[in-house]
Amino acid sequence: MTSKSRMTVNLPCDEYAELSALAAKHRVSMAWLGRQAISEFLERYQTEELQFPLAISSSKKAASDG
Repeated sequence: MTSKSRMTVNLPCDEYAELSALAAKHRVSMAWLGRQAISEFLERYQTEELQFPLAISSSKKAASDG
């Protein structure tokens, strides 16, 4: 069995409702949808130069690197 970590994500009500409907339509859990979305994002991130909408300032990055 592989080790797993848990995370929590807060969503606006409309996004939660859409995900809930999508999960019900395809008979999968919302956790499965989340894992699938994260997996696809990480795969894209590894193969493409993704531009994130918010840049991390150098002072915050330096603090988190230390």
